[in-house]
Formats: sequence, structure tokens, C-alpha cells
Amino acid sequence: MLVAFERGNDLAEVVASNLAYSCNASFAVFPGLSDEDRKTWLEELYALGDGGNLSSRFADIAQRARTHLAGIEFSHFKRLTFVTGGFPWGIAVPERPTTHMYRSPNFGCAVVEGLWAGQSAERSARTALLIDPQTVEGSEVDTINQALQKNGTLTRMVKGPNASVSRVQALFDALPYDIIVVSTHAGDAPGERITYQYNDKECKVRRLIIDRVLGLGYDPSEDKFQVRAYHRLHSLDGVNWSDRAGKTELPVGSAIRAWVNLLDATDRGEHVVHTEPISRVAGSMAMQLHDGIWLVATHGFAPGAAPLVFNNACSSWYELSQRLTFAGARGYVGTLFPITDAEAQRIGCALFGTHIGKELPEALWLAQRDVYGDQDRRPYVMVGLPFTVIKPNTTDAVKFLDKAYIDGLSECTVKEAKSPHKDVRANAARRARFLVEDHQAFRRNLKMGPWGRS
Repeated sequence: MLVAFERGNDLAEVVASNLAYSCNASFAVFPGLSDEDRKTWLEELYALGDGGNLSSRFADIAQRARTHLAGIEFSHFKRLTFVTGGFPWGIAVPERPTTHMYRSPNFGCAVVEGLWAGQSAERSARTALLIDPQTVEGSEVDTINQALQKNGTLTRMVKGPNASVSRVQALFDALPYDIIVVSTHAGDAPGERITYQYNDKECKVRRLIIDRVLGLGYDPSEDKFQVRAYHRLHSLDGVNWSDRAGKTELPVGSAIRAWVNLLDATDRGEHVVHTEPISRVAGSMAMQLHDGIWLVATHGFAPGAAPLVFNNACSSWYELSQRLTFAGARGYVGTLFPITDAEAQRIGCALFGTHIGKELPEALWLAQRDVYGDQDRRPYVMVGLPFTVIKPNTTDAVKFLDKAYIDGLSECTVKEAKSPHKDVRANAARRARFLVEDHQAFRRNLKMGPWGRS
């Protein structure tokens, strides 16, 4: 095996070399992409969904990446792990199973998390959450559900109206799942471009333009909408936010601090001088659930959870692979460009059926070989340690999840009673209500048959 490190972070390079040593792997270092080139290449990959000649355009990007890696002789190795600054280098080496890890900001933590979660069969596949908002025809979720049940996994399916924004977010945050499968659409969402004009602390007039997406999730338990906002800074005082040199001439900190304070003020609308709709807010990466788009902002999974996430949606690798691995996922599989329903079904069934039990980079490589043959088309990319695997479950998953409900409710009860912060108490109370109701449904469904009918 080879661990190939993209230069750009000295501490991460030390961690990567230790990872290679611990795996008895070879270690190589290759030149890092500049921030500008990385953004350009990633944008080219994302744009593959627009227009024709997708396969040839993808092959061109892959060849460009291969040229960048010219100093490494890949034929000497059976499998590869790229530690990347953000680009999916594995597309350049389709002849070998590959996986990726991000060199920052939490590379060391991700390695430890993956080792902790992946080396014990008890944490591999006890429980699985399968999310099907029924936004695609012929979802593969039912077939994956059957495969996981054969694996001894306790599966939970949320379908149609039950796959709502508030419910899925609650399931992510409150309960420990070892595997999470999502079958839907994903991509950067449309939004609006907002121009703010305001005074900073020094009473200097500032003009900040941001792109914003709003996601709404209705919570029937409180008869309220939970609102999430994704903001992307566009320009400040006429200088584009991507212009690093231009920003050095600006007092950026005072402007942003004043804007953050403005967001907390009730009169912030008075400082909006212009708005316009835009077709895409870059980096927002929303997933389509039954009742609207879900802006994923999970800071951490439930205690004891380090799930393997299989996001079988179009263009689901960007941003989401980073957000969810930073939150503690031990592995993530997503796509670089649009896929057909038939592709999603075949890859999902191969990964969790034909090739289940193999190390995931190899399983994914074999699944794509089965589906695409010698084509240049290789949309799926993995993030995670190279020895990530779905092992047969031998633990009492019902007992494990039952205890997770009880422990979670106990933690929420303490926070609701003792936290000095009003918002924390309110959130704890809401989480406690969800756990009580969901625990009752869990026990009812166990009596009726396989858990997963919600």
C-alpha cells in the first residue's frame, strides 16, 4: 500500500508518515495544488453536470491530475491512500483501489476516530439508518436494507414524509448509527445575493455582499419551523472575497465582526440595500428531503457513533464529505457528478451486496469496475482509512440501541435542568421529547417485525 501526501501542512505530513509506518505502507509526497488551482479544478469537476461530453471532460481532468502526480510510480502498489488538501486525486489512478483523507483541519483526529471505530467488529455494522425521501425513482434502499439485514445489522428506514428535514437531523444528532445510507438528490442550492451597508466599530461605512441559502424544517412537536442559513462571503468594499491580495488592504476583521453583530440584531433588515436571486450558492451543498432542502451542519454525531456514510446522490462528494468526516464519520462515499438512477442502484447493490465484507476502497473499486468496465466514467470517491470495512454484526443491536435511547434521554434531562443557557435548555427539552416518542415507536415496531417501517 502507498500513502501519498499532498504538500501544504507540515504537521499533517508527520501524521501521514506515521500512518504509513503503522500500516507497513510506503510513503510518498507530491507537490500541493495552489488554492486557486484547487478551486478551479474542483469547479470543473462540479460543472461536469452541465452540458455534454461528460466522460471525455472527466477524463481530461483525471489526466491533468495524473500529470501532476508524475513523480509517483503507482504500478508498484496494490492500493492507495491520498492525504489531500481537497482534490480527489484517486480519479487519476482508476487502475487501483483508492481512498482519501483530508490533511486539515482535523487529520490526526480523523485517523484516531477511524482506528477506534474500524478495528472492532462491534462498531462496524450494529445499526444502520437508511434515508429515502422518495425523490428518485427506483431507489436502491430496499435492496441495501435486505443486504444489511443478512449481515445481522439492525436497520432503520425513513421514507417519504418521514424523511423530513427536522426528523432526519434529529436522527443524525440523537442516535448512534454505524452505517448511514442516503438516496436522494444533492447539489449547491439556489439562493439570494444580499448587499449590506453598515458602520463598523470605527464608524467606517462598510459594504458587504454575501450569498445566502435558507433551509426550513418543520417540527410538528413544537409547531415551529427550524431555520438554517448558509452564508458565503462574496465581496467586501468592492473587493472580491477570493482576492487575497486585495483583502490585505482592508480592515477585514472589524467589518466581519460588525456584520456578525448585525445578524444578531432585530433591525438588521434596515441595513440591506439590495437583494437579487441567484441560481447557485457555491459550497451550500444541500440534500433534497421530502419537505425541502437540508443544509447539513452536523457538528458531531451521537456519542459512540462514527458512521460510514454512503451518500448515493448526484455530486454528493463536495463539501459534504468534509463536513461529515469532520463531524466524526469514519468513512464517506459520494459522487463527483450526476449519476442515473440505474447507476445508483447497481453501485449501491454491489457495495452492500456482492462486495460487502471487503475493505471498502477495494469494494468500491470492484463495484465501479462491474458497472463501468473500461469506461473513463468513475463518479464515486471515498474518504476514510484504507481498511474501513463493513463487518458482519455479532452484537445485540437491539440492546445497544435501547440503551442509547435511555442514555440520551438521561443526558438531555440533566442539560434541561442544569444548563445556565436558555437555548441549551430548550434544545435539550426538544431532544428529550423526540427520544421519548421515538423510543416508544422503536419498541412498538420491534413487536411488529423488522425495525425500519417509519
